[in-house]
Parts: sequence; C-alpha cells; structure tokens
Amino acid sequence: QGKKMAQKINWERVSDRTVGFSGADIENMLNEAAILAARIGKKHIEESDVEEAATKVKLGPAKKKLQSDEDKKITAYHEAGHAVVTHILPKMDPVHKISIVARGMSLGHTLIPPAGDRTHETKTRMLQQITAMLGGRAAEEIVFNEMTSGASNDIELATRLARAMVVDFGMSALGPVNLGPQYDYDELGKAQWYEPAQVSPAMQEKIDAEISKIIDAAYKEAIGIVKSRRKIIDAVVEKLLEKETLDREEFEKIVGKKDNGSK
Repeated sequence: QGKKMAQKINWERVSDRTVGFSGADIENMLNEAAILAARIGKKHIEESDVEEAATKVKLGPAKKKLQSDEDKKITAYHEAGHAVVTHILPKMDPVHKISIVARGMSLGHTLIPPAGDRTHETKTRMLQQITAMLGGRAAEEIVFNEMTSGASNDIELATRLARAMVVDFGMSALGPVNLGPQYDYDELGKAQWYEPAQVSPAMQEKIDAEISKIIDAAYKEAIGIVKSRRKIIDAVVEKLLEKETLDREEFEKIVGKKDNGSK
C-alpha cells in the first residue's frame, strides 16, 4: 500500500516465486524492493527489484566475494548440474533461477519453488529430489574429476530425506515399519511424551544399508544425466559465467521448456 509499482510487473510470476512466503515475508519483500528502487533513483518499483528482494528475504543479501576464475567455474558447473538434472526429472518443479552470486554461506544457488500445493509426497518424487540434490556433486565429478566441499549441504539434505524415507515413511525393503522416535499427542496435537528410537545394532546396520542404497542409486542416476547432457550443461555454464544469474526464461532458452505433462 502506498508504493509506486511499475505497470509491467508479471504478478503471476511473482506469485509463483513466493510460494511458501508468509504475509510478513511478502511485506518484507516489498519493503526491500522499495528500498532497492529508491537507492538507485528509480521512480517506480520494477519486477527486477521485486525479484532481488524476494531472493534477499529467502537467502540473504548478495555478497561480493573475491573468487578466482576456477572457483567461479566450479560453482557454475555445480549449479548447472543441479538445474539440468532437476529440469530432466519429470516429477520435479521447473527451475526458477540459477545464480553464482554468493549469498549467506553459499557461493551460488538454484531456486526451484513449488509449482503448486501438495498434500502428499510420493516415493518417486522423493527419490527424484535426492537425485536433483546430488546433481551438483555429479557435475563436479564428471567435469573436473574432483569433489569439493561445496556439496556438503546438498549431501546433508539428501541423506536426511533418505533417512526419513527408511525410518519414518517405510519406503524401503525393510517394509512399512516406523523405526524412528516414538511420540504421543493430545487432542490438540501437542506432544505429551517422547521416546528415543530403540533399534538393535543389527537393525541399525540394515537401516544404514537402505539409506546408502537410496543415495547410491540417486547419485548414479545424477551421473548418468550429467554425462548425457554435458553439452547442455556447458552451454548453461557459459551463460552463467557471462551473466552470473539466469531466470527461468533464459535457462529454458538453452535447455528447452520443462515437460509438465508427465508430472
């Protein structure tokens, strides 16, 4: 309210971008957009200001870190690996933005906001999420025959999701058994008591084996996608090194439109 907005803002795109934002997040985003526009002397808030503000609210402010050309190239291939693997997997949402601009603790990011609300998560989509998370590490290995510490957060998230599939959701060869901590809730949904997971060493070994099996299969699939789409990944990296940030339209000019028909 009271903010001067440009006429050509694509609010449908902005709404896609802000899935999961609370009312306070949206308020912060528009306040940040107003500050960004005023700082460079604009008379109206433009879509680029809103986009930058949304990213700042989500990931923190951009940081100008001194990076060597090699570091930038590694970051670009890592993010391109995430983006292209995500784009190829049929159950994954479209890539909204790829960037090699450092924010927070990360040297780059690939944004994949949900295309819509989901009541359920399927095993197939969870497996594809893990594969997409490992796309950056796969690109590093294929392109540089090397591994970097930049994939640590991806590995942590992938392992956490694989563990939940095995322990909480019963999505493994161990069957539909909850092997995690036990809770009891009252009628308001508040936990009344908590009991740590109690599994034997033999069962824990089986749990670890199932988690490793999920991660290994996903990583193998990510490697296969990176190998088969190497030229496309190279093209994305070339554009990333030139512009530092690609939006969905720029990305899909290189890789083609996301096939939503199979989702």
